[in-house]
Amino acid sequence: MDIAQIGSIVAACIVSAGGIGGITIAVIKFSSSFIAERLSANYENKLERALEKYRTELSKKEYVSKTRFDAEFGIYRELSATFCAMVKDISVMIPTGLSWMPAEKEAQIKYEDECYKTANTSTVKAQDSLYSSAAFIPEDFFKGYEEILSLCKQQLNAFTFRYNAMSLETEKEKRSLSKDEYKRTTEINEKWMKHNGVIREYLASLDVL
Repeated sequence: MDIAQIGSIVAACIVSAGGIGGITIAVIKFSSSFIAERLSANYENKLERALEKYRTELSKKEYVSKTRFDAEFGIYRELSATFCAMVKDISVMIPTGLSWMPAEKEAQIKYEDECYKTANTSTVKAQDSLYSSAAFIPEDFFKGYEEILSLCKQQLNAFTFRYNAMSLETEKEKRSLSKDEYKRTTEINEKWMKHNGVIREYLASLDVL
């Protein structure tokens, strides 16, 4: 095809489109349509992203009745109180870091024995609170509480060795604690704080209908 033929085709297009003005109008119409489609697609994409974010937020929420929420809140509040007391008393019985202790030997033994009695009592209360609530809390939450309870019982068992009359060790040896037992107190406190965070997040995810 030569230049003359190409020129004839272009001229025919201009005439059929109504001259230069017709071409301009056609271009504007095409551009407007193209821009509108792009804007519409962009808006739809933004809307879809917003809806997806909204659906994600909704999926994080669990809608419960006020009766159920009050019941669950009461259970976790009781568990929090009893386990907090247990962790505190175990931490006093086998402390990490600096701690207060009577200077006189007899007063020291009496103080340690009182710490054991207090820790033993609070551990029993925490255990009763957990097992009485076992049917009303999720299994993974129950296991979290039970792990902390088990670690506290290990501390009690380590401490009660000093009361073993059958042991041939000296009184001083029986009353001494290992580094692992002191470290376990730190582990108990760390796990307790972490588990509290899990429960707090769960309760925050509940919306009352």
